[in-house]
This record gives sequence, structure tokens and C-alpha cells, in this order.
Amino acid sequence: MNTQRLTISIPNYLYETLMKQTQPRQISRFVAQAIEKELLEIKREKDPIDDFLSLRKTLPKKNIKEILKAIRKGRT
Repeated sequence: MNTQRLTISIPNYLYETLMKQTQPRQISRFVAQAIEKELLEIKREKDPIDDFLSLRKTLPKKNIKEILKAIRKGRT
């Protein structure tokens, strides 16, 4: 696996908690997993309008008569 070295600054209380919770040789792994988890959460929270627009591209095209017919059918 390719890796990149990164220098970051974190508050002292986070550093102390991190040192208590992880073994010295496991800090990079822990931080990488935490970042990955957070990035996955951000990805899930994307704009629903973007989801709708991308879905529109995959659905069959309907003309105005078909759309109005479906609306009327749904109202009965």
C-alpha cells in the first residue's frame, strides 16, 4: 500500500486520549481508519438533489402526456 507522510496539529486533550487508547506503533492505522470513516459519512450526506439529477439520467424519458396521465392516475 502506498502511503503519504502527514504532519498535523491536534489539541492536547485529543493527543493524550489517543496515546491512552492506541499502542505507539498503531497510531497511524487508527488515524487513517478514523479519517476513512469520516469521509464515508460525508459521502453519504451528499445533496439529495444531486442524487435525483443523476437518477434522472438513468430513467426512461417520458413525454408530457404520459406524465400528466400518471399524475391523474395517482390522484384517484
